[in-house]
Amino acid sequence: MKRLNYSMICEDIAHQTFIKAFLPEFLKHSNLSLNIEFNEDFFYRFKSRNSKDVLKRYANASIVAFCDYDIDLLLIGVDYDDRDRGRFDKEIGKLYNEIDKKLRNRSVIFFPVQAIEHWLLFIQYQIQNPGLTKNISGNIEGIPRKEAKIDFFGESFISKEDQKRKIFEIVGQVDINKLISHSQSFRRFCNDLSDLFPNENKK
Repeated sequence: MKRLNYSMICEDIAHQTFIKAFLPEFLKHSNLSLNIEFNEDFFYRFKSRNSKDVLKRYANASIVAFCDYDIDLLLIGVDYDDRDRGRFDKEIGKLYNEIDKKLRNRSVIFFPVQAIEHWLLFIQYQIQNPGLTKNISGNIEGIPRKEAKIDFFGESFISKEDQKRKIFEIVGQVDINKLISHSQSFRRFCNDLSDLFPNENKK
């Protein structure tokens, strides 16, 4: 089984936990058989406190990731926040353009609209409403960021361990196809991630 050494630079623990929980689900969904290993040394070297930290460091961090840590896949996470949603493709394109051309084919940006909690709320809503067919993107993505955190976690303050537990529990039940159909930003993330894996890695 081929090894996939991956790491990330992201805003906070919710982003990190989402990726750790989601990547195995994505590989299973894509019929990919890979032995994934999370590179903690790189992650803690570039651990970031907020979106400004990530945006200031990710381009240089990508060079370090591939040259010094032998990383196969670097995930870069930053919330879309209050940016103009009509410019989503242009905004994410700008971020990719900051990465060295030789490294872009091993880098994936996840850029949730508005925030990672909105993706988590999509998943939670779908679990609670398994027969859902109508598009709910406007309802979910219209929730202010602070409210989205409370809506998902149930309170304004929650311990890191409880955050991790809840995210793993929810993401482990994700219906990837449904979420792709409802969220433009999640669809872009999955498409970019799929482009990194050649067909010969598939089962």
